[in-house]
Amino acid sequence: MLTEDVCNILLIDDLPENLLALESVLSTLQQSIVKATSCNEALRHVLAQDFAVILLDVKMPETDGFQTAALIRARERSKHVPIIFLTGLSGNEDMIRGYSMGAVDYLSKPFNPEVLRSKVAAFVDLYRVRVQASRQARELAATNERLEQEITERRRTESQLKCHQAQLEAANTELEAFSYSVSHDLRAPLRHIANFAGLLQEQVSSQLDDKGRKYVTQISESASRMGRLINDLLEFSRMARTEMQCEQVNMDSLVKDVIEHLQSEVEGRHISWDISPLPEIQGDSAMLRQVMANLIANAVKYTRPRERAKIAIGCRTEERQETVIFIRDNGVGFDMQYVFKLFGVFQRLHSVTQFEGTGIGLANVRRIIARHGGRTWAEGVVHEGATFYFSLPVTGQM
Repeated sequence: MLTEDVCNILLIDDLPENLLALESVLSTLQQSIVKATSCNEALRHVLAQDFAVILLDVKMPETDGFQTAALIRARERSKHVPIIFLTGLSGNEDMIRGYSMGAVDYLSKPFNPEVLRSKVAAFVDLYRVRVQASRQARELAATNERLEQEITERRRTESQLKCHQAQLEAANTELEAFSYSVSHDLRAPLRHIANFAGLLQEQVSSQLDDKGRKYVTQISESASRMGRLINDLLEFSRMARTEMQCEQVNMDSLVKDVIEHLQSEVEGRHISWDISPLPEIQGDSAMLRQVMANLIANAVKYTRPRERAKIAIGCRTEERQETVIFIRDNGVGFDMQYVFKLFGVFQRLHSVTQFEGTGIGLANVRRIIARHGGRTWAEGVVHEGATFYFSLPVTGQM
């Protein structure tokens, strides 16, 4: 098999000694020399191989060089191969005839070896350039075809994604509307249950035994817990529909206000607050207040078993042009293998008997931050504490 640097050169002459002389002159080019002593033999070679150049003797028995050149030109594979005629004839008529047959050059015998070698070397270089250009053209065509296929597939995928997204958005809209409607419609009968349970406790409690009073108390507590759950569901649903009112939000003031509203829950506890300065953020003030209220309240709640609780609030600026705010505590923590559940609706990692809650607060946090173009995530270690993060685009990037 030929390498890319080695080309075929076809020598056609009916005299073996002439072929030997030509081969000797061209041997320094270090190319593959193919020899033929007749037209038929030459045609067999051009049908089987590609050649950089053909050196053809004009005066041959049976089929002369002109006829041989015509037959070579008639083949698709060899019709563009350069042909150099070698002849002892000196007439201009023969030279003109040779050029009309497709010759690219015409050398008279005896020829100058250096001239012949230089001409053949030039055609070898041209052949290499042509082969390389052809290969690059094929590679480019293949690349273009592959890119077109990828573009077509990407467009198809994008179209499918848009369709799925539209379907998902429609389904979510319907689900939100259904959730809001159901939650809203449940409030009235639940209020009746709570009111009648309260009346039972007030008016007929003395007529009930301990078991009866326990049942009424359970009804009241369950109704109260269901009321909180419905309110949280309504709030969660409302966050998806409420139009955002973006403004510059002073996070320091917001955090201070949230902590002040938690005083009744932290009264009598030993909590060490480590609050770093926070930047102003572009966003919806009410929604961001809800985020901080949920995260700080969680830190307060889950550090309740600690004699001395530690809660840190700070921020850092990421390379990806976003501000990350974190709330860290030394509370009960959580197992990281369940971290995927944290921000889901109704997902809880602790039982209601351990810590109160409906399992909607963190889902609300994720929804609000997502609407601001940010991310939410958390890290935790069981019995050592947890850190909750959320990111927001820097001012002007939303």
